[in-house]
Amino acid sequence: MAQATKSVTVNVPPEKLFDVIADYEKYPEFLPEVKKVKVDAGQGSIKEVTYTVDIKAKVINYTLKHTAERPTKVSWTMIKGEMMKGNDGTWVLKPGAQPGTTDATYSIDLKLSSLVPGFIEKALAEQALPALMTNFKNRAEKLYPKNA
Repeated sequence: MAQATKSVTVNVPPEKLFDVIADYEKYPEFLPEVKKVKVDAGQGSIKEVTYTVDIKAKVINYTLKHTAERPTKVSWTMIKGEMMKGNDGTWVLKPGAQPGTTDATYSIDLKLSSLVPGFIEKALAEQALPALMTNFKNRAEKLYPKNA
């Protein structure tokens, strides 16, 4: 299983970043690898979400069960997936040192099928993470500018 954790400071308060993270159906608008998102089931803070993702010219589908704890945490666990045995993780959001900022930490445990070499699994978990974090940061700061 490939594990990765990364933190970033975002210039919006935790509840605003939480809104961006928990708006799963909008992911294709700012995450280039996410082609389609469908909220299948769930109510309140628990949702089952199916993603269609393009990873290195291969399109795969997988379903995650998200549990949202507003405004500090979103966690997920995989229900089913193509080429994946596991995809579990969390976003943890804490107020940043500066007022109106958030220290966001993203952690993932990714386990791909035995057909995928371990080094590719590790690369997907680690190399995709900085771009993912930047995309969420940019989206939140664009939707909720400081001087608006």
